[in-house]
Amino acid sequence: MKAVVFHELGGADVLGVEEWEKQTPGPGEVLIRVTSAGLNRADILFQIGRYYQKPAFPSRTGKEAAGYVEAVGEGVRYEVGDRVGILASTLNASTQGGMAEYVVAPERFVVRTPESVSDEDAGGIWMQYLTAYGALNGVVNVKSGQHVVITASSSSVGVAAIQLVNRAGGISIATTTSPEKVERLKELGAAHVVDTQNEKYVERVAEITGGNGADVIFDAVTGTMMAEHIEVVKRFGWIFFYGVLDVSPMSVDAGLLIGKNATLRAYSAANLYKDSDAVRAAVDDITQALDSDELSLVIDSRFPMADVQDAILHMQSNQQIGKIVVNP
Repeated sequence: MKAVVFHELGGADVLGVEEWEKQTPGPGEVLIRVTSAGLNRADILFQIGRYYQKPAFPSRTGKEAAGYVEAVGEGVRYEVGDRVGILASTLNASTQGGMAEYVVAPERFVVRTPESVSDEDAGGIWMQYLTAYGALNGVVNVKSGQHVVITASSSSVGVAAIQLVNRAGGISIATTTSPEKVERLKELGAAHVVDTQNEKYVERVAEITGGNGADVIFDAVTGTMMAEHIEVVKRFGWIFFYGVLDVSPMSVDAGLLIGKNATLRAYSAANLYKDSDAVRAAVDDITQALDSDELSLVIDSRFPMADVQDAILHMQSNQQIGKIVVNP
């Protein structure tokens, strides 16, 4: 079988498509014929050595994938031919990376694919929706009328967050550093869009919220922007950070944070995975919402696996709005 493989740390040019031994599922495992794999910032961090999991060479890559059950090990409830996906970031990407023709996964990390999502896009569902859902619907349970700031809002997680906030009746405030994305973000449901290249973030949020501040901030940027988040968040509000696009140290005014009794919390989908019941409830809710058009998977672009380098470069260009998927 073929898989995306790299032999050293580096940029897009270290990735190539190579032959890899097709594995056989053991007890409690599922072999999946992959139809699509979602591309995530975590994949880029992994290949350059900045992710918390480090590659073992030669290394595969890809944090999520979906397709059809090809074979099952002993004690597995799935059957050959079932449409399934893998919960993002649950596999050892070096040996079981999703950007491949086949992948073996433990049954406990495999879920059924929503009927409304096509084979070519299904690999892009779970990282974005579960990351946003776990924080916004799980930890804080956004309520009608609450203001939620979403940074890096054109990313797949950002777009998913906009949809989930709107579904809950909240008021989404999307931020972007790309003025050309403002209108598209409004089309995708953002109640307000702050163009941080041309507008003052703190002042705009104060204006939007009537001076009350944001109930929740869902941030993928951090760095120096954290100081502004602490100004913007309301008393007893929440600041989640799930990414570090700005790798400079976070600017935290601890006194102001304490004075507001606000909560600053690191977050990833792994927070949700530790509770199997919560995961199943989230998957069921997201599946129902996708199949009833309450949520809509936004695909920016699709790349054949042979063009994986182009997919990486496209993500690094920051031009995308929504999910990038790779198809074997």
